[in-house]
Amino acid sequence: MRIAIALVASLLGAAAAGQTVLYTENFESAPTFTLNTTDVGSISGGANTWLINSTYAGGNGDVDCSGFTVTFTIPSTAGQPGGIQPANGNYLHTASTEAVADGITCCSFAAADGFCTDPGNHFARMSTDISTLGQTDVTLSFWWLCNGGNQNYGEVYYSTNGGSSWNLITTPIGQYRNQPTWTQQSIMLPAFDNQATLRFGYRFVNGTSLFGGQDPGFGIDDIQVSAAGAQPNAVTTTTVSPVQVCVGGTVQVVYTATGTWGGGNVFTAELSDASGSFVAPVAVGSIASTTPVPITATIPLGTLPGTGYRIRVTASTPATTGTPNAQDISISVGNNAGAGGNIFICKNTGSYVLLNELTGTPDNCGTWTGPNGNPFSGVFDSASDPGGCYTYTVACSVGCPADDTDLCIALIDGANAGQDASAAVCNADGAQSLFPFVVGGDLTGLFFDGTTPLVETPQAAGTYDLTYVVYGQGPCPNDTAALVLVVSDSAWAGSGGTVTFCADDPATPLFGLLTDGPDQGGSWTDPNNLSFGGVFVPGVSPVGLYTYTVNAVAPCPADEAVLAVVVDPCLGVTEADGGQAGLRSWMEGNVLTLSWSFAGEPMIRILDAGGRDVPVEVEAVHPGQARVGVGSLSEGVYTVVLTDRGVRGAARFVITR
Repeated sequence: MRIAIALVASLLGAAAAGQTVLYTENFESAPTFTLNTTDVGSISGGANTWLINSTYAGGNGDVDCSGFTVTFTIPSTAGQPGGIQPANGNYLHTASTEAVADGITCCSFAAADGFCTDPGNHFARMSTDISTLGQTDVTLSFWWLCNGGNQNYGEVYYSTNGGSSWNLITTPIGQYRNQPTWTQQSIMLPAFDNQATLRFGYRFVNGTSLFGGQDPGFGIDDIQVSAAGAQPNAVTTTTVSPVQVCVGGTVQVVYTATGTWGGGNVFTAELSDASGSFVAPVAVGSIASTTPVPITATIPLGTLPGTGYRIRVTASTPATTGTPNAQDISISVGNNAGAGGNIFICKNTGSYVLLNELTGTPDNCGTWTGPNGNPFSGVFDSASDPGGCYTYTVACSVGCPADDTDLCIALIDGANAGQDASAAVCNADGAQSLFPFVVGGDLTGLFFDGTTPLVETPQAAGTYDLTYVVYGQGPCPNDTAALVLVVSDSAWAGSGGTVTFCADDPATPLFGLLTDGPDQGGSWTDPNNLSFGGVFVPGVSPVGLYTYTVNAVAPCPADEAVLAVVVDPCLGVTEADGGQAGLRSWMEGNVLTLSWSFAGEPMIRILDAGGRDVPVEVEAVHPGQARVGVGSLSEGVYTVVLTDRGVRGAARFVITR
């Protein structure tokens, strides 16, 4: 009955003070404490022990110390005041194990002296948890006494993880001693608030003391934990890390949550806009919990870059909107180096801005390094910079990983057609390759006469405006050079030989005595190497070698033909004509008329000055007479010969134009 009365009185007192009692322990029945644990470096045995009983009376005893019997007296423990309910009932206290052995179980201790009594600490703790979730101003109160000494005193501890670890309470008292009578202690710490597994424990410290200490030891009674009441539900975002983050990256959101949260509660991290406004917040992470657990939040793709973002945390049960973090968050859209690859650049074609050679949408705030790893300006000089892979690195967006790409440049030799040129050839040399006329260029191109490709020099005389084209590879343009080619005709003086004139022959042009179609327009020199007009006059012009020279356009050489001219009196021919054939001849325009005195149809032949047959047309007019067409014959001296069964006749005639 006195336990019930004490509990009611305690509750009434708490209610009067505006506190809610969360836990009480007066050790009267089934105490929620475990005694003599090894927490905080304590021992479970030794010179002292924790007891729960209602013994206050002292007594006398003795102890054996190194073979000597030492007597001792344990004073009675002070009685409890009326504030403790029930007064002088069961209480938690230390006792000397020697005193207990002698039947003395009031509050006492055996001081460690380093000789008969060893030092040691002794711990007693709660065996159940107290939940203070949603509670504020949580207060621990208890009654205590401890005389002790400088090395012998009590301590009070709390745990927020069910007794896995313990924290020493130093405010308002760190060492409980010099108090032989019962007094009440009240402790209120923020660390007690909003805890799911709060526990308390008591330790008696028994260090070695030269002069020992005084009873009583450490005694505890009427423990109570109370709170001012439930806290209002509130969520405060304390830190966001990092505060510089890339789109798609994550941040750790740490927050506090006071109050009581219902089952199924979800804490959700929300992102503001770039100005810090939560008019249209975006959920970036959540966790189902009734206690604040850090949230890993992901910045969504598509978030605009900005430097004024904030994050707040909301709760679902009950619905609660938290306060955002205090520091601006910078969000970047990432670093983009674009896409490189392989490109071809023609040598000596100027400078290239490599950023313009990247594909995609690269940021223009990056840096370049060359193939040798050294910094590069980003402007490639095709005349002096080497080919190879150039690396573009972008790290402008703070909080985003750097991005890089390689642009590999292959330098291509440009087409080279060489210099414009002119050349002359003689068609008498035959067709020849055009490549020897290339001046300083590559011999890999093609020649064109307009649109007609040429491989060799033309044979027809003339001036040819040719274009030499060397085709470029890859990005290199074609290169051209002009070639003015003059093809000259070769000179032809014909074929000479030996010609015989009769002393009474008329003046005869020597040109007609040349054979094989000589070119006209040449010049003659006589046997004395003097200029000669070309008309030979028997008996006047000297006999000997006459040279006909035809000059040509360079590089064709001049050509010569030589006629050996002989003058003969020709008396034997006249006699033959008169004695055998009676041959007579006369010219009528281009027709040579012949008559002869013998009967028959003789064979008629026309011989040139060299004694060679020349083709002519012979027409018999009537017996003893014929007409010979000589219009196709060149100027010169010719002989007509008639032959018929042993009869022979001959006569000379001269053709002039």
